[in-house]
Amino acid sequence: MCGIAGVFNFDKTNINPEITNIIKNSLEHRGPDFSRVDYLNEYVALIHTRLAIIDLDHRSNQPMISNDKRYSIVFNGEIYNYKEIRKELESKGVVFSTDGDTEVLLEAYAIYGSHVLNILRGQFAFVVYDSLEESFFLARDRVGIKPLYFSLNEKNLIFSSEIKAIENSGLVPFTPDLDSYVAYLRHLCIPSNKTGNKNISKVEPGHFLKVSNDGVITKTQYWDPFSIEVNHDMSEKEAISKVEELLIDSVEYRKVSDVEVGLFLSGGLDSSLIGKLMSNDKSSAIKSFNIDYEDHFDGYTGEVNEARFAASNIGIKLIENKIQYDDFKKIIDNYSFYQDDLIGDEVGIPLYFLGESSKNNGIKVVQVGEGADELFYGYEHWLRFLKLNRYLKPITKKDIKSLYLKSHRGNLVSNILLNRTSFAGGALGFNLPEIHNLLNGGLSKEFQLVNYVDNKWNDYFSNKNAKLSKWMTLIDLHIRLPELLLMRMDKLIMQSSIEGRVPFLDHKLIEFVLSIPEEIIFNKTTTKPLLKKVAKKHIPKEIFNRKKQGFRAPVGEWIKRDQDYFYDSIKDFNSSTNMFNNKSIENIITGNDYQKKWYLSNLSNWHMRRSK
Repeated sequence: MCGIAGVFNFDKTNINPEITNIIKNSLEHRGPDFSRVDYLNEYVALIHTRLAIIDLDHRSNQPMISNDKRYSIVFNGEIYNYKEIRKELESKGVVFSTDGDTEVLLEAYAIYGSHVLNILRGQFAFVVYDSLEESFFLARDRVGIKPLYFSLNEKNLIFSSEIKAIENSGLVPFTPDLDSYVAYLRHLCIPSNKTGNKNISKVEPGHFLKVSNDGVITKTQYWDPFSIEVNHDMSEKEAISKVEELLIDSVEYRKVSDVEVGLFLSGGLDSSLIGKLMSNDKSSAIKSFNIDYEDHFDGYTGEVNEARFAASNIGIKLIENKIQYDDFKKIIDNYSFYQDDLIGDEVGIPLYFLGESSKNNGIKVVQVGEGADELFYGYEHWLRFLKLNRYLKPITKKDIKSLYLKSHRGNLVSNILLNRTSFAGGALGFNLPEIHNLLNGGLSKEFQLVNYVDNKWNDYFSNKNAKLSKWMTLIDLHIRLPELLLMRMDKLIMQSSIEGRVPFLDHKLIEFVLSIPEEIIFNKTTTKPLLKKVAKKHIPKEIFNRKKQGFRAPVGEWIKRDQDYFYDSIKDFNSSTNMFNNKSIENIITGNDYQKKWYLSNLSNWHMRRSK
């Protein structure tokens, strides 16, 4: 895994080397093994910081130029099927000078152009400069596992793996995007191509961009999970067999590495099944990692005992660590900086320490279980929601915009009855009535992004074959997974130069799972019924039948120890933006919902760090 960046001055003026060095230095936590700035000419620079995983030799350092000298690439990620692609290219006469996946990707692009994206199996963000056309090609993997940000104006294009590298360059000012801030309040992340900085955008999952030498940008979607059709002829036996085959294949691909691969182990079904599949042909024990807390809190008992049980049963080594309040205090001032984009989930805190623990134990690469809950219906609240929808039906065909109720349950019921978006994602911060009451002037027409999910809802359910259960998976694949769960994983563990790999989010597995009929993959009485039938062949039932509690952090307990720190940041933010009405802010500050206090404090710290 790496950090990538580049600068393109459209007016062909010389690039200031101080700027490119600042960008490179901002990304070196992502790639501590080697870093370089290549000036392809006076007005084009490519920047790469390398975390060496495949072909550790210096010959695989980047930026890299193609055999025909036309194309140059910077690449972040892994192409797991690079050996198969290499054989195909060799049959076409391509000669390779490295053993890595970067050169394979570059030479494949030289032959196939944008169509190369259709044959890649992996996680990636890469940028190719075409010296003949003087254009840039920017691509992000299908699911959005790897990030890619850019800023485009009349003077230049600047892109990077992280927002803060672009901001640190001094080329792009910070202008808060209040539209994105409001969307963050709802989703705890920012959907579509927006970020919290109005001057910086992101490449969306499953998309590529082409930027011409005069700054004209074209965007193309090359993968769309919403287009995958259900195979109603599939049997349960076929589904179980194929999911098992694809998952084994996916885990095996994610073991491709020239360094040791570890595991984040909670002790639940997802990570334990991955661990078992990883260890099936290993002569030495895989290192796995678990984080617990000194402070236990209501609703969370910790997972270390379950992790110990799983590790002993599947034959892997467990390395445990505990977070104390003092550990939290050490990172809190920099946490919004570490998370880079606006991510409201506090689970980034333990992920940061898991990354630190991995690094301290000589591990550069870990497999993780993200995505299994969304694909296989692993959340109890999903089951409750679908059950409620069996009893409640819309009383109108028209989407009625009035009559909003503030309470979570009341709002949910009114949304179902009045034919509005009743499931906007698996993790929500504030509902629309709460946001309306929180904002000065309410939810006016200037805030469009907050309704992005509602427009997707209307598009999806205009199709007669639409299923609510499939929508839940699809919308989380579209918003929550790429812009919240996967970004917290990437940004927080990459602070320790650790690469995360997600076998449940292999695109071939996703495509098959989305084709499984509802009656096979979903059961109203239990979570993950299909995945459990796969898992019982590999791990004990005590593991896959344990009650799920989710990975959390005791932010409420931590806030209580230093309330002024959190509350002052919210007040400072509001003084700066005048975004919220003071009465609503005071009600949250004096209330008992510490999650909402965290969401607001996180937004406030993110903004204030950049506006100084």
